[in-house]
Amino acid sequence: MATANEIRLAVLDGDGIGPEITAATLSVLNAAAKRTGLTLRSKRALIGWKAYEKDKSTLPEATLKALDAHEGWIVGPTFAGEYPKDDPMRGHPNGFIRRHYKLFANVRPVEAWPQLDPLVPDVNITVLRENTEGLYPDRNMAWGYGEFKPRDDVGLALRVITGEACERFARFAFEFARAAGLDRICVVHKRTALPQTDGIFIGAFERLQNDYRKIAIELVRIDTFSSSFPRNARHYRLVATTNLFGDILSDQASGLAGGVGLAPSLNAGPEHAMAQAVHGTAPDIAGQGKANPSALILSTALLMRWFYQRTGRTACRAAAQLIEDAVRRTIESGATTPDLGGSASTTDFARSVIRSMAAR
Repeated sequence: MATANEIRLAVLDGDGIGPEITAATLSVLNAAAKRTGLTLRSKRALIGWKAYEKDKSTLPEATLKALDAHEGWIVGPTFAGEYPKDDPMRGHPNGFIRRHYKLFANVRPVEAWPQLDPLVPDVNITVLRENTEGLYPDRNMAWGYGEFKPRDDVGLALRVITGEACERFARFAFEFARAAGLDRICVVHKRTALPQTDGIFIGAFERLQNDYRKIAIELVRIDTFSSSFPRNARHYRLVATTNLFGDILSDQASGLAGGVGLAPSLNAGPEHAMAQAVHGTAPDIAGQGKANPSALILSTALLMRWFYQRTGRTACRAAAQLIEDAVRRTIESGATTPDLGGSASTTDFARSVIRSMAAR
């Protein structure tokens, strides 16, 4: 029987540096759990190359059963379309996970770290991206693909926006703001050019605002945001937008903040959430103990915040804060991996984060 503060996690190592950074992340999470009274129950499962070698699928049935049985998942990086052609997942196991489990909200916090030599040093923004619709042809059809060529020199792309998905996402955004103690959401759109679809998206936020009277919404056109954000980054703390715009804006923010090396990410749905770093598999350093696990560690902190937002368990929020503060102090101390100018191994960095927790 589950206890009040029990957290059930499925852990998928992934490819390249995935096993190294996943092990480091689990060690940090276990240390935070002990200090905050959480009980962790985790189950390992395969994804990517090792899964294909064993079961001829990058996302086998055994892994899907593990995902079904656990609310939260920690997933290492996987290759993108580089698997054998007979893979049932068509080389994109993460895309299947997002669609199959309806992970409709992508959470991308972006912060400027001095160690990354940021172009805009005061970037501190979270981009919330609706993750299931929009102008993405792999996820906006009941079957088939949402791009068409009626003839060789003509291409058509279908943008799908539904009221149901927008309201679900808008409520998530308001709840996220409330849990984070923020009083304003910047809703980025292009209603002037897309009056029907972006009108539906904006309307969802406007209808729900009476339920969240302490949280204001600010409507900003995508072009206005893109030009003003680099000049006035402090104004924007929380952005909510559609799929393609969110994909672009989160990368714009990361570029201004110094890159994606430390960028965490969370994909959340009605019943499940997946912590996964933005960066890739880095096969050139895999197995050498040089990988920086910070992004996956911080993604796992986001997962703990999702558990708090979902359940109200304050121990989850405390664990997230403990992890985030310890990572920051460790990086500021200079006990970093080679990508940040240090000499620490992946394991050494995780141990330094754990020691930082214990010092508080």
